Amino acid sequence: MANGSAWRPLLPRKRRPPGRERDAAPNATGPHSDPQPGREGLELIGRYECNRCHAIDGVDPPDAHADCVGCHRDITRGTFDAPADALADWRPRVEPLSQTPSLRHVGERLRRDWIAEFLAHPHDVRPALVQTMPRLDIGAREARSIAIYLAPSVGEPAGFDAADIPQGRALYVERGCAGCHAFGGSGIAATASHPLAPDLRFARDRVRLDRLVAWIRDPAALDPDASMPAADLTEPEARAVAAFLVLAAREPAPARELPERLPVLDRTVSFAEVQARVFRRVCWHCHSDPDFGLGDGGPGNDGGFGFVGRHLDLSSYEGILSGGTDASGDAVSIFRLGEAGVPRLVETLLARQREEAGEEVEGVRGMPLGMPSVSAEDVQLVETWIAQGRSM
Repeated sequence: MANGSAWRPLLPRKRRPPGRERDAAPNATGPHSDPQPGREGLELIGRYECNRCHAIDGVDPPDAHADCVGCHRDITRGTFDAPADALADWRPRVEPLSQTPSLRHVGERLRRDWIAEFLAHPHDVRPALVQTMPRLDIGAREARSIAIYLAPSVGEPAGFDAADIPQGRALYVERGCAGCHAFGGSGIAATASHPLAPDLRFARDRVRLDRLVAWIRDPAALDPDASMPAADLTEPEARAVAAFLVLAAREPAPARELPERLPVLDRTVSFAEVQARVFRRVCWHCHSDPDFGLGDGGPGNDGGFGFVGRHLDLSSYEGILSGGTDASGDAVSIFRLGEAGVPRLVETLLARQREEAGEEVEGVRGMPLGMPSVSAEDVQLVETWIAQGRSM
């Protein structure tokens, strides 16, 4: 989150203050109140703690200490219980992380099959949002069960007329859709971007086509949590825009180049430098000492988001050298060499770069989870420190 002498990497457990928007999520009402349809999906949503980042029908908000997005919002608004100077330090760092899409009515607009595939193999859908859906340990069957819960109905096919594409394109430009949305491959550049606005490149695969016209005209009628405003379009005009989104030719997405792998440095690299540049800035919030984190070592230590605790504390030199545990609970060093002959710590940093490029590294989960990869220079710094003997 933040750094500096007063920063604590994990936030204190506290009671949820009244009036937070996410408290409005119903507990046992709406389309999921029947205990049978999607029951396994609901249990899995609890196991993977999806409510730490998303409001979901039929799911209570998390306890305050686990409410990632809620805490970020409180800090951004200045209502979090912390000294004013700490809030001022934290605010610019967490403000970009204070928004995530609501899933309360996601089945009204998204295809069930797409949801399942996205959960199993997440990728960047919202280019202006800093964080992405993390790559959790969700298998295809589990992803399908969650998708059934989130999207109880699958909708009907809907056809559009390719003859409407030119009118739809003209309306898309005229009504300023590019002010919020990217539309990769369309040839129309985004003039701005709303953090929650998805890249419309994915619309034809992602959106329920039977709801697309209604969504374009009045999103709030399908999803009261929608941030997208209603469009002043007639139904034929909205159908033309839908035809443009669904049928217009798209250029293939450009390949994302991996950062250059830099050689180890000739100069001496100290732990203090690596701690300030990488461990404190990137790792502490999820891999901390429970005592330092006011009772919570974070998902990388105590467990969370469906992961068992790996007892990995990256908040101190001693903790880093102690390593963590493997899936069997046996002690393991984060400096051990992986199959490619690279220290495991470095391997996870490089794997995150590959995930951003659309690859998944078998047996390695990229870190930081769901966040931007660290730079090539920071990977170089970590790798140099390890190669030089991990001195204090």
